[in-house]
Amino acid sequence: MKKIIIAIISFCFPCMCLADDHAKGEGKGSPSIWVVRHIEVELDNAKDFEAAVAKKTQEYNRKEGADLWATWKVLTGPRTGQYARLFGVSSWADLDKANTTNTINIPRGNEESTHWRENITPLQKTKIAPMEVWMNVPGTEYNNLEEGVPTRYGVIQKWKMKPGMYQKKTAHEVKMSEALAASDLKIRGQVMRFESGGDFMTFGRWIGFNSWEEFGKFREWGSLGKIYDAKHGEGSWIKYLEGWNAIHQDGGKTEIEYLEYLEDLSSMELKK
Repeated sequence: MKKIIIAIISFCFPCMCLADDHAKGEGKGSPSIWVVRHIEVELDNAKDFEAAVAKKTQEYNRKEGADLWATWKVLTGPRTGQYARLFGVSSWADLDKANTTNTINIPRGNEESTHWRENITPLQKTKIAPMEVWMNVPGTEYNNLEEGVPTRYGVIQKWKMKPGMYQKKTAHEVKMSEALAASDLKIRGQVMRFESGGDFMTFGRWIGFNSWEEFGKFREWGSLGKIYDAKHGEGSWIKYLEGWNAIHQDGGKTEIEYLEYLEDLSSMELKK
């Protein structure tokens, strides 16, 4: 039977502003840790799965103080047609909280968890989903958009560094984020490191945007080099590329995916 894989991403791959408003209300910082679950669903059940998740979102995830979730649809790459469902927390200690779905090991007695188990799990191919954890790299977050509003689209780019290159990798990404923050591009983003569930050498760069035209300004040939030189000085882009080659694995696997935000299946609404 035909099937698709529904990727439930409880991290970001950064709405990455998902919990900003909620966090501010509690006097906390923005999310920095993301947990990922991947769920397989038969193609025949996909429509019912989406409807069930949308209903559950309205019932449990749109209220004041509710657990916040976001759902993305993967548009390109090996996982085309899959879905990404995510949440984020601001500290590791937040994952110790009881009676919440925003944790690694959701208590079976949680009402929201019970609703999922009884109404949505039967639509999944597998009951137990594999999990991943990602964490933001400090100093790499930037936002040239309105606070607290998800973007319509996003892109995740993943690379693998060489062992022992963590400090150089971090410094490299901080300088890139500084350049993007200083640009006129209407985007937001950050860099994350794979903490669990995969290759620890993997880093992911997330960029959120609201139109392909705006993203095209970022991807335009030669655009990134001009943006970087404008912030760090002429010729700095060449040095950045030289450092990039020294930091990353030779022949290391690289991946990129475009995603679209699904408002009805998410806690936060898009800007009208």
